[in-house]
Amino acid sequence: MTAQPTSGADSLSGEPGQLIARGRTADVFAFGEGRVLKLIRPDMPTGLGDHEARAARIVDAAALPAPRLLETLMVDGRFGLVYERIQGPSMFAEIGRRPLGTPRQARAFARLHADMHSAAGNGLPDLKASLLRAIEAAGLPPSLAAPVRERLKALPDGTAMLHGDMHPGNVIMSDAGPKVIDWMTVSRGDPAADVARSMFLLLESDIPGASGPQRAVMSVIRRWFARSYFAEYVRRSGVERGRIRAWRPVILAARLAEGIEQERKATLARLERALAS
Repeated sequence: MTAQPTSGADSLSGEPGQLIARGRTADVFAFGEGRVLKLIRPDMPTGLGDHEARAARIVDAAALPAPRLLETLMVDGRFGLVYERIQGPSMFAEIGRRPLGTPRQARAFARLHADMHSAAGNGLPDLKASLLRAIEAAGLPPSLAAPVRERLKALPDGTAMLHGDMHPGNVIMSDAGPKVIDWMTVSRGDPAADVARSMFLLLESDIPGASGPQRAVMSVIRRWFARSYFAEYVRRSGVERGRIRAWRPVILAARLAEGIEQERKATLARLERALAS
């Protein structure tokens, strides 16, 4: 692969090395000493890389515990972002190794999330506009789409910085303390919406590749983590529980736009119940 700097910038030395991780939107490679290269997949929307680069610079300016963006590159026609490499296991992996530490990790996770929400989201995409686009793309029947749009319209706008995909797999336990990664969905809005999204991910998102017994064990740990996280976040932030729960129907509807087929039936049923309550 051939790396070329964008916008005429001086490129950092190095060529893409070992593949570290493969996600839905990008592949991550080692890239020299203390750096990683995140390459956006060719089938992703044009502009996704530019969007992440702008968001990463805003996150960096807010001095949040996150990898610093060092450079953007084009590599064989793919947009690439060079980040500092954060060494350490994820919080998710740490919980798997030491399950009895789950409440402690959940409280630390809540503190990270609450501190993030104290930062202003100026310059970031508006969450409610993003959610509306997701709801329109979710393929909902009219009987669900209309009330979800009304719920969204009635919810507060907010100006806080929101991660959009905050879960223990996106927290790296480095020697310098926990660092939050994968800021591609960062936006500006009501912190309660970000917590509602995290609660869905913690309790109801699919666990790919897990066997029946593994799912049973992980379900217990997930509930334990979610309860501790939710209580600590509310205590620390002062955000009311009811305000967080009010976002649930909208978060469920937007999740359907992600096209995770194994979740769709259960998520639709949850959405119907949430709208009826």
